[in-house]
Amino acid sequence: MSGVVVVVPTGPAPVLQVTVTAGTVPAGARMVVRGRARGYSWPVRCGSATSTGEQLVLTDALAPVNVPVSYEVAWDGGLVVSTPVVRPWAGRSLMTDTLGGSQVDLVWQGDDPRTSDQRVTLHTVVGRTTPVAVLAPVMGAGTVSLTARTDPAGTTALVALVARGVPVALLHNPRLCYQCRRGACDVPLVTVVVLTDVSRARTTRADAAERAWSLKGTVVAVPEQGLLVAVSSWDDLDARGLTWDQVEAMGLTWDELDRVLWGEVGP
Repeated sequence: MSGVVVVVPTGPAPVLQVTVTAGTVPAGARMVVRGRARGYSWPVRCGSATSTGEQLVLTDALAPVNVPVSYEVAWDGGLVVSTPVVRPWAGRSLMTDTLGGSQVDLVWQGDDPRTSDQRVTLHTVVGRTTPVAVLAPVMGAGTVSLTARTDPAGTTALVALVARGVPVALLHNPRLCYQCRRGACDVPLVTVVVLTDVSRARTTRADAAERAWSLKGTVVAVPEQGLLVAVSSWDDLDARGLTWDQVEAMGLTWDELDRVLWGEVGP
């Protein structure tokens, strides 16, 4: 039977396994696999591909917790949707890395302050009473700030996570949110950020070594596996002092050329 099958492994906030069964998408068709939950939609990592007609198995570490989640595969002329599942989490709010590891159980406090990045530059022109505004075609996702509390186990886990210097996923917990239960909450179920400012201090709580954290992060997208990112610039290549004849003599393809760390190549 063709379709999309989702497996929920055991354990807290497990990474979901999403399988597009063989024969679901015609070979050669360009397909996209997405998750959906409570009006929130996200692309599944590595789910944008050209179908071979064979089975495709993906994992999703960024699915929200404690809400029904369904997955769909869409292609030109077709759409298949899975049966909803729930990614369980018995803790409070959750922070992880983008692979679903390094789980941190924390209390998310505050009113979810977020700042948009308008990407606007204003230029003053002599003789005009108003400036010339230059706007980027796409506005930035901006930043998010939060105050969090952790117990000793959560403190140890969060110290280790922020020390790794990786993007993190902040997962809202609808199970403990009164507004979510009423269908009136507007907090994003999952926010992926790079933490840019982290501080912590002991609270006045006497019965446990509790820490209060002040966290700020810039909202980012998770890079797709297989997406080529340049590791060097043309300036790095020029600094090597090579002629084009010398570069051509290396016999490199353009893809191979892009992968060379020219800033680390010796004379």
